[in-house]
Amino acid sequence: MPTTPYTIDRPDAPPPVVRVELRGSLNDAHQEAILASITGIIQDAPTTVVIGLSALGTYDPGLRAFLLELQRTVRGHQGRTVYVADRPRLRGLALWVVHMSEDPQAKIVSNMPAALEWLRITDERIDSAATRTLGGLARLSGRGGAR
Repeated sequence: MPTTPYTIDRPDAPPPVVRVELRGSLNDAHQEAILASITGIIQDAPTTVVIGLSALGTYDPGLRAFLLELQRTVRGHQGRTVYVADRPRLRGLALWVVHMSEDPQAKIVSNMPAALEWLRITDERIDSAATRTLGGLARLSGRGGAR
């Protein structure tokens, strides 16, 4: 039974994170399937998409256009993307995609532990900012007590 050159993994536990691992050449049908799957997942809530490139031995130039489309799709749904690329050529590919999409929410890291750490730190920073903002609003409206 032939296997696909990619996997999509969506853990059930929050926060919403989807992992896409690319392992080989993608034809048009593979690309359409990945885009449809990711779009279906992220349309309901902002989602982080972790795209693993490290298993790619080589890639064809068409992969750049596909990744750019995927990046723009995630950004269009207020999501963020983390590219995991362990070799300079793959990091260059991811850097090109991030640059062309002009997405400040995208990140490139060299391994999965670095991706998880970035996600953890970013989530803590967002939670902290939300708490401070809500506290400030409460003080301004008189519900937060005196300073």
